Amino acid sequence: MRLEEVMGVGARQVERRFHAAVGLSPKVLCRIARLQHAVELSRGLQGAEWALAAGYYDQAHQVREFRALTGLTPGAYVREQAEVGFVQSPEEAGA
Repeated sequence: MRLEEVMGVGARQVERRFHAAVGLSPKVLCRIARLQHAVELSRGLQGAEWALAAGYYDQAHQVREFRALTGLTPGAYVREQAEVGFVQSPEEAGA
């Protein structure tokens, strides 16, 4: 059974209600979740194998999505995340 049927509304109304509750469209949330999944897989895979395992159509699709969501290529994003590590504000650290 489809969500529209369960809720008794059309697909567009489901999208509107989702956006009102979450602040993002369902599609954007799925894109972000796929990107996060790709980052988790980045430790063991590379190139097209990484892109396909993360759910992208091909490596070019992965690069476009990373750039659209982060402004960086997949490799640059992973390297930047590895360099940053844990960040804590001085107020929380008691400084």
